[in-house]
Amino acid sequence: MNLNSTSALSVRKKIALTVFSIAAALISNFIFVPTAVSAVTQQVATYYINGDCSDYYDQEGEYAFFEDEPDWTCYMTVKLKPITPKRVIHLQFWNAHKWIEESKSTTSSKGSGTLTFDPYCNNGSYCDGTWKYRIIVDASGTQKAKTSPTFEVVFYPGTVDETNPDYSN
Repeated sequence: MNLNSTSALSVRKKIALTVFSIAAALISNFIFVPTAVSAVTQQVATYYINGDCSDYYDQEGEYAFFEDEPDWTCYMTVKLKPITPKRVIHLQFWNAHKWIEESKSTTSSKGSGTLTFDPYCNNGSYCDGTWKYRIIVDASGTQKAKTSPTFEVVFYPGTVDETNPDYSN
């Protein structure tokens, strides 16, 4: 081999090495840099109904309030992941025309919040009947707003006759 062929071979090796190095750098940047989708933690919201109405559901298959049971408890717990940022949560009921806010809260540093029901309507009378509810979780930061599935709560006024199958007076 002469000097010209050796230097030409050396130049080819340098070009090949440079091309390989650039390709490796581009590929490693593509593989190891997180994308915007993977960098954001997927949010999960869970909804629980608690208290006496939950126990009643286990027995009778419906969530219910009773006017003659003033100590009856029923409240919603919302748990969110990721736990930050804190989020505003709303309990809403459907009044046959639009959704109305019943209660509102902010999640704690542990990612949970509590919402309460009001068994009395705007005119001060007991809310007799079946009402449809939902929970709204406001958007915050990179986390989008969420809406729970709807659920129903029955409000029974006055004295309940437990011998009657539909528990009415």
